[in-house]
Amino acid sequence: MIMMVALILGLDIGVWGVIEAAATQTTPEEQVITQPTENQLPGDRLVTGRIVSIRGNQMEIDIGTVKSFYVPLRPARVKGQTFEVGQPIIVTLNDHNAVVDYHHPNERSDHQVLRGKLTTPLTVGLDKAVIETPQGIKTFMVTDRAKGKLTTIPVGVEAFFLADESGQLVDAQLASAEALRESGHNNKARIKGAHEQVRATFKGTGGDGTLKIAEQGKEREVPFRPPLEKLDRLKPGQDVVLLMDDQGYVLEIATPEVTPGR
Repeated sequence: MIMMVALILGLDIGVWGVIEAAATQTTPEEQVITQPTENQLPGDRLVTGRIVSIRGNQMEIDIGTVKSFYVPLRPARVKGQTFEVGQPIIVTLNDHNAVVDYHHPNERSDHQVLRGKLTTPLTVGLDKAVIETPQGIKTFMVTDRAKGKLTTIPVGVEAFFLADESGQLVDAQLASAEALRESGHNNKARIKGAHEQVRATFKGTGGDGTLKIAEQGKEREVPFRPPLEKLDRLKPGQDVVLLMDDQGYVLEIATPEVTPGR
């Protein structure tokens, strides 16, 4: 009886050892996106890997390459996602091999692809993009990881823009080879951050997305493109510098530093 139990246990351990070894040696799957979809840009690669470790603010992922692959934890925390060592994970890489997103295999992507044109250069801090789409003008905040990519998209040229679950832009690329040729001409005529600056006194908010301001004693209302940071912290009578696009909309608000009195 003891011999039989030993044999069964040995067989059981051997089988699990083979299964575990097979799991660790499995080559990660990869899916290449060739055409734009509702939530993916052409050139994106969806790579399935496995989480090796979680340390500090990043995760180490095995995607079948010689070196480990690392992704920041912040996007997961913002979306309320949790991950554990040993879990499978799907990483989305763009056409520049940069991380766009990652999620659990059983999670649906809530990203959205929009086709349109930048109507104005990115703001000075590269934080906001104004896009003309078939549905009208839309304004988006830009994530840090997408700023470098969006600075290569010229104003007035057809492009695809990818927004994540929070509505922020995480990636972009030109829509066609024709758009690429057109960008060479348009980029020479535009200077990034060439916006009008208006110094004024904030008087409050008006109706239908406008700000009440006073310039040299004359009051008027100016439209703005939401979201507008600092707006909820402004107080009537406060001096501001408004960054305006070429259509007369406020893109950003700066508040001049005030030296405290002694």
